[in-house]
Amino acid sequence: MSRPMLWVSGVLVGVVAVVASALGMLGALLALLLAIPLIRRSEGRFALSGLLTGFGALWLILMEREFASGGVLDGAPFWVAVGVLPLVIGLGLLAATAGRNLTTRDSVGR
Repeated sequence: MSRPMLWVSGVLVGVVAVVASALGMLGALLALLLAIPLIRRSEGRFALSGLLTGFGALWLILMEREFASGGVLDGAPFWVAVGVLPLVIGLGLLAATAGRNLTTRDSVGR
């Protein structure tokens, strides 16, 4: 898959994560279920990392707005972890996949 297509697929999956998050927990779960086929393809791991990073970042932004408005949230550490966990997994997946691709490309070019 070409670099522009990888970038576009990552952006589209991120947009799906934002829209799904706006629709609530059911929409977010459906978006994650739709992302399962991306795991099977190595090129799809970039898109999956965009989905997880986008979901985690959006969730944390929503939590920050809730806390800034003076709202009290029962079980706040759990709900913050719901955003932090996908964000960290997405960034880790991106770093691992990008590192693997750079290593592969460097060894092919030699």
